[in-house]
Amino acid sequence: MALFVDGPACTINDLTDQDADLLDVALTNNINVSTKLRLAVEEIRTDLHLWLNRPRPALYQAGLEVLWGAALRIEQIVVTPPLKRWEAMHALALVYRDAYFSQLVDRYQAKWQEYGKLTGDARESFVASGLGLVSDPVIQAAPPVLSTTPGPQKGGEFYASVTWVNSTNQEGTPSYASSITVADGNLMTVGVTGAPANAVGFNVYAGASLTAMFLQNNVPIPSGATYEYVPGQIAQGPLPGIGQTPDFMRPLARTILRG
Repeated sequence: MALFVDGPACTINDLTDQDADLLDVALTNNINVSTKLRLAVEEIRTDLHLWLNRPRPALYQAGLEVLWGAALRIEQIVVTPPLKRWEAMHALALVYRDAYFSQLVDRYQAKWQEYGKLTGDARESFVASGLGLVSDPVIQAAPPVLSTTPGPQKGGEFYASVTWVNSTNQEGTPSYASSITVADGNLMTVGVTGAPANAVGFNVYAGASLTAMFLQNNVPIPSGATYEYVPGQIAQGPLPGIGQTPDFMRPLARTILRG
């Protein structure tokens, strides 16, 4: 699963799966759907900060004080399915809100109101499920830097994706894939940029197609190193994963705590 700070968990395809008319409406009303996704994430971020920064009183169990524990950071939040749905419904509501105020068309208002209700429902489902959190968050890697080096191999079109790995061998969300055309007599090299402080190295997934990028290394590669991809050397194995899954869940209160 992606971390919340990795950016929008939903794609435009996810939104069109929910609303087949979305792209036509956006085109007719000059609405940038990617911008609405980003705004939805920013507004949800505000709510998440309020939950994380809310005073955390002591709990009492069998007459003993039990504390909530150390302060949590937004970087630790994992995008669980309820959080992803909240993001999608809110983005759709923002699109139809703008469409209505652009054209004052009743059907746009009806969809705005419906998606507004679904946004509230999705938010309630998220609250009921709680915050999914990881102890040692690993950010999504940037797309790898591909180059070539001389090597006795046939060339072709090759693809690679990378993931950062922390000290407990947890992988972050895979990067978007990069591609390169390699001439005969050369090998593709894979490099990385922007290593986070908690990364012990990176993993490389590579192959001749986007659907067949297999894990190339057995242990994490140091962040300052590059990897030389030999076509056909690894023809099966793990494909890029989905990122970190929650280490623990934190319950959320529906009401603001009073002093």
